Amino acid sequence: MFIERIQVFIKNTFRIIRRIITRLIELPFVLSAFCIIPLLTRKAELRLARFVGRLISGPLGKKKKKVALTNMDIVYGDSKTPAEKEELYRQQCEHFAMILLDYFWFSRKTSERVAKFCVMEEPELERRIAGDSPGFFHTSHIGNWEIGGQYVALRGRLITSVFRPLGTKLTMQLLLRFREATGQTTVAREGAVVGILRTFKDNGLVAVLLDQHTDLVDGGIYLDFFGLPAAFSNVIGQISNKHSVPISSVGIIYNRDLDRYIVKSYGSISGEEAANMKPEEITKWIVQNTEKMILDAPGQWLWTYRRWKRFRPSDDKSRFPYYAVLDTSAE
Repeated sequence: MFIERIQVFIKNTFRIIRRIITRLIELPFVLSAFCIIPLLTRKAELRLARFVGRLISGPLGKKKKKVALTNMDIVYGDSKTPAEKEELYRQQCEHFAMILLDYFWFSRKTSERVAKFCVMEEPELERRIAGDSPGFFHTSHIGNWEIGGQYVALRGRLITSVFRPLGTKLTMQLLLRFREATGQTTVAREGAVVGILRTFKDNGLVAVLLDQHTDLVDGGIYLDFFGLPAAFSNVIGQISNKHSVPISSVGIIYNRDLDRYIVKSYGSISGEEAANMKPEEITKWIVQNTEKMILDAPGQWLWTYRRWKRFRPSDDKSRFPYYAVLDTSAE
């Protein structure tokens, strides 16, 4: 018992030290990035992103690479060669280096830059944005999900984005200031339902990322995701069904040749259709559209996220990735 307490004490001490070191490094980096990167030309920013991406995909990203390649094995199996998966991982690293730098680059002349580098080519989404009725926009960690909400707000539409807090409190404040630069409002994921319903009462739109793991105690349900069960939030399905709220599946996909983010539609359901579907059916539809997004732009999805992180007692453990652990709440 004494030895176990010592081990716990040492573990907690190292966790505190690591947190302190992270904060000491993170704050100067974020502040410097907000001061320097926005002054770069677009070409210089893209060159820097490629350089950073190659560093991440090489010696600095061994642990993340293992997760990414494991996830690719689930999605693609043997349909892609090891070399093709390595190349896909490199593309992902370069893309997300660009997304990270875009956080800072778009913080200067935000309205002007968003208007120039974000393009809408979907008549259906144009009508939804130009309208005055509530609705959900669901997307994934693909393309540039951050700029989409800014684009909609820039068009004069009320939109609220649901976010998960990350980093230090000051870093989060800086990121939220960037997100709200064109008039977009934000609400934290925990307790977001109140903010969502308030936005709908004002006939606004709500943007939500739905490719993250959600525990069953937080409203998650297990659904097939590329042939393997994964837990997704069922909240949108419940709200959409109860309040007859339409849903659009949206991806803000980067076109490298044009150097533009293209707002693309991957399907939609009307409020009437949502009211006649079960919440679980709506969430299943969302998951299927998420698969479409990923297969459409695989080099722009966050492969390093541990998407299949839980399995149920009834599941075959051997089918799940090495990082998956038993979901005791599903017993």
